[in-house]
Amino acid sequence: MSAALVLQGLTIYDMSGKPLVRNIDFSLPSGGILTIIGESGGGKSLIAQALMGLLPPGFRAVGALLWQGRTFDLGNPQALQGLWASDFLLVPQEPGAALDPTQRLGRMLAQTGHTPVPVQESLAAVDLPARCAAAYPFQLSGGMAQRALIASALRLEAPLLIADEPTKGLDPQRLEDVADLLLRLSRQGRSLLLISHDRHLVRRLPGSVLVLADGCLQEFGPSDTVLAAPQSAYTRAWLDADPATWVPCPACTIDTPLVLAAHGLSLGHSGCPDLLNNIDLHLTQGMILGISGPSGCGKSSLGNSLLGLLPPRRGSVSWGGIDPYRDLTSARRLRRRYQKLHQDPTAVFIPHRTLSAQFQYLSTLAPQPDYAERLSAGLDRLKLSAKLLERFPSEISGGEAQRLALLRLLLLNPAVIVADEPTSRLDPILQRETISLLHEIVTEEKIGAIFISHEMELIYSLTENIIFL
Repeated sequence: MSAALVLQGLTIYDMSGKPLVRNIDFSLPSGGILTIIGESGGGKSLIAQALMGLLPPGFRAVGALLWQGRTFDLGNPQALQGLWASDFLLVPQEPGAALDPTQRLGRMLAQTGHTPVPVQESLAAVDLPARCAAAYPFQLSGGMAQRALIASALRLEAPLLIADEPTKGLDPQRLEDVADLLLRLSRQGRSLLLISHDRHLVRRLPGSVLVLADGCLQEFGPSDTVLAAPQSAYTRAWLDADPATWVPCPACTIDTPLVLAAHGLSLGHSGCPDLLNNIDLHLTQGMILGISGPSGCGKSSLGNSLLGLLPPRRGSVSWGGIDPYRDLTSARRLRRRYQKLHQDPTAVFIPHRTLSAQFQYLSTLAPQPDYAERLSAGLDRLKLSAKLLERFPSEISGGEAQRLALLRLLLLNPAVIVADEPTSRLDPILQRETISLLHEIVTEEKIGAIFISHEMELIYSLTENIIFL
């Protein structure tokens, strides 16, 4: 099978001239699938951005791209941008960065491409109900927004589809549906370059696997060969970090002080029937409660309601005896102690301010004499370089953003954390370390935590207290 895309000598430098990705070569045949796996912050998304001419300001690439008989200089982003939509199509990691918040989904899809395929058919192809055509992006769950982005990509016929974490935020059934969809595109002759932390997706798809760590190629070859007999130590560690192999934590006790409770909670959005009905739960200090269920079933909405962000239609919420929807004065005093770790970590950072400035401002919101020491210790604990704080949010990886969002939250000394898919942007090794660290912090500091995830292995490894929606 002839190669449609060949990458030669790709090296990517940051603003200071430091190489973040070094000397990457690979080829992708017509109709072939190449999946890039590796560590969070290791440069996977930068490769996709370099191919599209979309590197952050100040970053530069060197190397050559051969595409269907033509050669492009990777240091010339304007030439690469000429391939958009006609040749290359990017499904980015964050749906919020690609979906227009001011337009309903049906209108957006209708304006995408020149395909005669009806909008309802595009929605059905990714298992979204017809009613989603009337929804704005903020009315969709994370998984539904991800599928909406894929539906948009399907309406264009570019021969190369680049998808960054295409199954992030999807439940197991939707993951299988997306895998089937990608296989169908491949059989139709479209080349697929995928970036993923999802072990199930990587095993499910044929083609090749490229393993990247610390900006360097660890190994590259047929996926069945790499996954069955990995040659590099990093690849073996990546595969060994499967949550199914983790030792489950001991059962949490319930004879400690209650920090969060809900009774008879029913939720719904304006003009829609109840999304959730008659939910009861309790959360004590040092306890982790898992919430799971299919994409769009209301997991994030439940988390928002528990945090005082989405008033219930019926029922009550209690923050240690205070109802945040009825006793507003007392709730304001507790507001900072009830925190959310967002599914989209970039949502908590201001895009046009450096991370250093934002963490400095955070210190004025929660004054602490040892703030600088805690910030430094937190960076070390989460394996983050202090140099990342010199950057803007758009200049860090999804995994780095997720860990910085966790650090930001911990510096506020929370009593309760609602973590919505908190490891969806992390590679398996970092995922295991972060989950272990989260469990350690919750236990040591007696924080109540709610863990929302589609990955049942993760939930079972973290807690025996689980709500299925």
